[in-house]
Amino acid sequence: MDLRDSLAAKLKAARRLAGLSTRAVAAKLGRRFSVSHATIANYENGRSVPPADILACLASLYDRPLNWFLERTKKLEGVQYRNLKSRVRSADLHRFEADVQRWIDAYAAIEASINRPLKVSIKIARIRARAKEPGDLARRVRVEFGLTENEPISSVIDVLEKFGIRVIDNPTNLRIDGLAGRYHDEYVVVLNPAVSNDRARLNAAHELGHVLLGDCDVENPQNKERERVAFDFASQFLLPNCQLKRAFEGQSMVRLVRFKERFGISLAAMVYRAEHLGFITKPTAKALWIEFARRGWRAREPGTVRPDRATRFEQLIEEAISSGRMSIKEVADLAGVRPDTIRQRLSFAVGLHDDNALEKEGADVFRFPG
Repeated sequence: MDLRDSLAAKLKAARRLAGLSTRAVAAKLGRRFSVSHATIANYENGRSVPPADILACLASLYDRPLNWFLERTKKLEGVQYRNLKSRVRSADLHRFEADVQRWIDAYAAIEASINRPLKVSIKIARIRARAKEPGDLARRVRVEFGLTENEPISSVIDVLEKFGIRVIDNPTNLRIDGLAGRYHDEYVVVLNPAVSNDRARLNAAHELGHVLLGDCDVENPQNKERERVAFDFASQFLLPNCQLKRAFEGQSMVRLVRFKERFGISLAAMVYRAEHLGFITKPTAKALWIEFARRGWRAREPGTVRPDRATRFEQLIEEAISSGRMSIKEVADLAGVRPDTIRQRLSFAVGLHDDNALEKEGADVFRFPG
């Protein structure tokens, strides 16, 4: 992406994140400049470039550093969502994607600044060449990682990163579980951590499926068939069919919960697949769903699955600041946010949900003694 296109994309993203229409921006600029909403749209489409004084005014209006607009970045494309899309407004999706874009830009910039590129252990092209059907693909990935069908996936995030896929958490109240997309010739996965641990693991595996199946490399919009195939990959990757069948032997709920905890996958996903594969009958599945609802398990299942969180981005931020290579303000400028927002990310990454927790400690990051 050249500088002109990058500037256009950032102008559109910043406006959407500010929650303003092109008409509202033109009205606010009207106090100093004679700019129409069509002119603002032209800036965002790359048809024209705003003069320096107007760009400075826009940066102030959007509460972004001027330099953020002038740095060239890659564009997020081929986005595949894992969400209930019909319940999310287009404007909210655009704002979410703009938010994601700035964090991915900052992630890549910090990697370059401290010379810590994400190392690729397994090439995606090699996996694609050997298997395309979701079950075969799931088995192939397991083989590449030296795992048998009896062994659980300890960290889905680790698998994604070994493929060279950048993964970040981006909490949101929207009905969005995650997304996968192409970042020039690389891939990114964004996850909503505001879900249960078992669901988070399935979401991460689902987005891995989209990347490995090539869904992010086509321009056609996502569809239900792609979602189904990605789900099939994810569920078989986490819990192979042979293990799923064993889980339902003896019709013991205690046994099911043990398999859930061992393999890190929800009871709901297990029941859904078991019915689909014929391991349990439709009446049995229906009875289980009714019992789950009666006990409140549709909202909160029994069994504990440990967290599998994406925190490499935050680790790089701490390394950059602790080593003195970057200040927290410089990190914030890369993302076009305030330093407090970076502190909030670091707090969340260590499990502190009080947004001001690190700030109250009087330091930008935790520093090891000596």
